[in-house]
Amino acid sequence: MWDILSKEITGIQLLWEAVECLYFKAQGQGLAVLARDMPLFHRLTQTALMESLLMRMSRLMDPAATGQGRRAMDNLSLKRLAEVRVDTDSDVHGVHAIWEASGLKRIRDKYLSHNDLARSLNEPHTLNIPLDEADVAAMRELASGLREFRRRVHGRLHAGVAYLDAPLSLQVQREIDVLDRALQGDFLGSQP
Repeated sequence: MWDILSKEITGIQLLWEAVECLYFKAQGQGLAVLARDMPLFHRLTQTALMESLLMRMSRLMDPAATGQGRRAMDNLSLKRLAEVRVDTDSDVHGVHAIWEASGLKRIRDKYLSHNDLARSLNEPHTLNIPLDEADVAAMRELASGLREFRRRVHGRLHAGVAYLDAPLSLQVQREIDVLDRALQGDFLGSQP
């Protein structure tokens, strides 16, 4: 179970790193041109990435199981891990505290999990979920908390085996730089 959860957290890290590099850090000239010349595509891509990220994060916050009786199903969630490995309970609680302090569950429930007819009739239709700066900061904090959670739990479950995830973040950053140069017409980078 830990291997699958760890891979899911890695996916969240990669998505967050891409979102951070593409939308929340200073953009290179090519990415700025993309945002200027293709604003709809630029915003749609951001929306798709943010929605995917929020859904992935929220699934990890699900209860250990859902349903009742014969229909009960175990969830791949942090709470399920805490039931299987009691020694992870305090780590799980720490990540859940970040989740619960944010408004992200409400956004997930209201805009992504359900098609609320009353809301749809009373609010203008939009493709974007309403995320303000505090929500983005909460997603950043949750991504960071999950990364730290993975590092701590990995160390506990695999004593003496280091877990290095920096190369993945560096790869995403490098590929965003390549995209930026490609958008400027510099497909080969800065080679003479």
